[in-house]
Amino acid sequence: MHTPDPPPHEQARQALLARTALLDTPAEEAFDRVVQLASGLFGVPVALISLIDSERQWFKAKVGVDVCETPRAISFCNHVVSQGDMLVVSNALLDERFADNPLVTGELAIRFYAGAPLRLDAHNVIGTLCLLDHRPRRFGPRQRARLQQLADTLCELIRQRMLLQLAERQSKLLLTINQAQSSFLLDRDLGAACSTILHSLLAMSQTTLAFIASCQVDDRDSCYLDIPSIAHLEARALQWLMPQLSHDSRGYRLYGFDHVYGQAIAEGEPLVINQPALYDDSGALEGIQSLLVIPCFFHLSVMGVLVLANRAGGFDQEIVEHLTTLSDGIGTLLHVRGLEMARQAAEAELARQATLDPLTGLLNRRAFLERCLQNQQRFTRYQQRFSLLMLDLDHFKALNDRLGHPAGDYVLKEVSRQLRRTLREIDSLARWGGEEFCIMLPQEQEQEAMQLAQRLCHTLASLPLQWQGETLRITASIGVATLNASGETTDNLIARADAAMYQAKAAGRNRSWLALP
Repeated sequence: MHTPDPPPHEQARQALLARTALLDTPAEEAFDRVVQLASGLFGVPVALISLIDSERQWFKAKVGVDVCETPRAISFCNHVVSQGDMLVVSNALLDERFADNPLVTGELAIRFYAGAPLRLDAHNVIGTLCLLDHRPRRFGPRQRARLQQLADTLCELIRQRMLLQLAERQSKLLLTINQAQSSFLLDRDLGAACSTILHSLLAMSQTTLAFIASCQVDDRDSCYLDIPSIAHLEARALQWLMPQLSHDSRGYRLYGFDHVYGQAIAEGEPLVINQPALYDDSGALEGIQSLLVIPCFFHLSVMGVLVLANRAGGFDQEIVEHLTTLSDGIGTLLHVRGLEMARQAAEAELARQATLDPLTGLLNRRAFLERCLQNQQRFTRYQQRFSLLMLDLDHFKALNDRLGHPAGDYVLKEVSRQLRRTLREIDSLARWGGEEFCIMLPQEQEQEAMQLAQRLCHTLASLPLQWQGETLRITASIGVATLNASGETTDNLIARADAAMYQAKAAGRNRSWLALP
């Protein structure tokens, strides 16, 4: 018995067979009619639609036999798949390839065989439409032509079935994308929305890795792709991708556009890579079988990309076109997300501006009082006292009157910078008004607060300030007040610190003064 070698494109052939979604499916009337027609037309007792899997032949439709499958190694149809042409065996007992085949010598007792290839593309035969008889037969050119015509009609039936299934999956995926958009509008979670889409995409495209990335620019004007989630069916699918990415709390980032994804963005066209080793010999694509990058548009602007990898047999034009029609929905989702990010950024900036002094960038009075309230609550709960420093620049009005407001603004900003450098991160610093600053020191009591106040007096007196060639000398008077052990209101604490600051001025300025309890 002779067993032929697999065809040159066996892996792609098997992938194509898998995409037909025919294997191990229930009987279908359309296919049953084909074998019934073949049996009657050619007058044979057995007619089969045989699909050649990796280790077996499986019958999608059959007339005249009860078995559903046989091993591939003994299959007549395996020869058709291997050579790619019709096979006719008039008498199997006289053919050395089949004379000792169990299908000939056994119960099935095949003598005559004619099998026409089911060819769905230029290279791959997924199986046959075949005829069997238990006695030898002649099968002339006209009969062969008719059998091939019937097989070609069957191929068209399979293609239409595949298109219908693809359209159904596409419709479901489009519905999923619309649901993801609605979900995002409700909970603002792009990662969850993308994850919903991607898992449906894996099933539809028969790939093992998928992600959606949006085009972004960070605070340093560096371009990157933001990847909120990655869907994969096997861990090794991630091995080539993860080294390229940086991770943050919201997902992954891929900086720069000097990569295959950037190429698709720049060209605005889908990028199909079915032979990664030939496309890029640098090793950047090592570990993947195939790659598809589709730009996602909103109107005429590329919002990001849809990336799919590892489709057995590669990405053909048909699947690329179907997926590209879905990419606009993803582009719309990314656009909505961009609007949401812009809204959040605007709100954050408004909130920031509402809490900061516009000149110095320090907390304003309202924000400082909110911090004081938080520390008051900590005192109530944990008995943690804190101290306040009220700092006023000495003779600042005279400096403003003599040199003008620009010089005064310069001094206020430089003093603010120096105070920031001196204080701890947990301390709160605010511009209280005019030339006054207020400092809150969590968990610090009288002694530590006074030591800091004295150090600040010395630091500011030594601060080298130059304005239009003139050296400016700045000093400060500081009042120190620590929250009473029995507790007190914030207003009362501030009033005590303010009174102590005026006592420091009355005592000669450029000094600190501790408030009375």
